[in-house]
Amino acid sequence: MTPSRPAMMFRGMCKVVAIAFITNQVLTTIFTYVAQQLDASLSHETIWLFSCVTCGLLTLWVQSDARRAFGFAREKGFVKTGGDRKQDLQIAEDCPKRWLVILHIELNPAAIQAS
Repeated sequence: MTPSRPAMMFRGMCKVVAIAFITNQVLTTIFTYVAQQLDASLSHETIWLFSCVTCGLLTLWVQSDARRAFGFAREKGFVKTGGDRKQDLQIAEDCPKRWLVILHIELNPAAIQAS
């Protein structure tokens, strides 16, 4: 049974948010520590702005990486439609960055039909 499009998109977006959130927390902590060593009177707004920008950039970065990985995998033959139904998509086990290819498919279920 294949999950519905909204369920796939939700699962993919949850993965992107989780990756962005965890990485953002680590980077913001490091930034705060280093910045406060240089300037003890660093405002909270500066840290908040860094955190927001970092989170947005991380989200875009993960999605664009997934898009590039899917394009590469499709170009090199790691992604194939299988069986009688065009909905059956097969991703080779030895596909480089397989998890990014899967993430792209989850975020863009229309990619199944495009392959």
